[in-house]
Amino acid sequence: MNPGFYVVHNTANDASANNEIAYMIRNDNKVSYHYAVDDKEIVQAIPENRNAWHAGDGGSGDGNRKGIGIEICYSKSGGTRFLDAEKKAAEFIAQGLIEKGWGIDKVKKHQDFSGKYCPHRTLDLGWDRFLKMVEDYMQKEPEGIKVNVKGKLYYMDGVFQSNKNYVSVRELAEALGHSVTWDKSNQTVVIK
Repeated sequence: MNPGFYVVHNTANDASANNEIAYMIRNDNKVSYHYAVDDKEIVQAIPENRNAWHAGDGGSGDGNRKGIGIEICYSKSGGTRFLDAEKKAAEFIAQGLIEKGWGIDKVKKHQDFSGKYCPHRTLDLGWDRFLKMVEDYMQKEPEGIKVNVKGKLYYMDGVFQSNKNYVSVRELAEALGHSVTWDKSNQTVVIK
């Protein structure tokens, strides 16, 4: 897939991002998405260059063929956990828009492709309010050390000290396409 925009969904249940991904993987439903976002983390399910079945517009519809599916968790009950998940999703989408050189017009809702009232809780609270939140995050300088990896900008946890940048080994290695594990017996970080 060559992505062209983000498609926002609400999960319509109260599971965490990890549980959403685990459920997606183990069931036989023809439903998938790229990311699940809860109040604490963003979990990737499918690489952005792969199609997912989330927009309800079939195998040749733009939503499924070009959309990066974002599921916002804890939408069934709403409340603080949902609002925090929604903020985290807005910030994540804003960072993605900046990295891809896209504008706010590249943020769509599930409803745009299938007519389904989704993202239900976000729509109830106001779609324009959500877009404004994304725009506000686009104006805010992300926290962390800026690292340009093969032309893609990342903001990594780290510090600038004694004229040197120190960033997370895991974040940098993963940005370079490597996996990182911990060898407990040797007390060593292993990069593959």
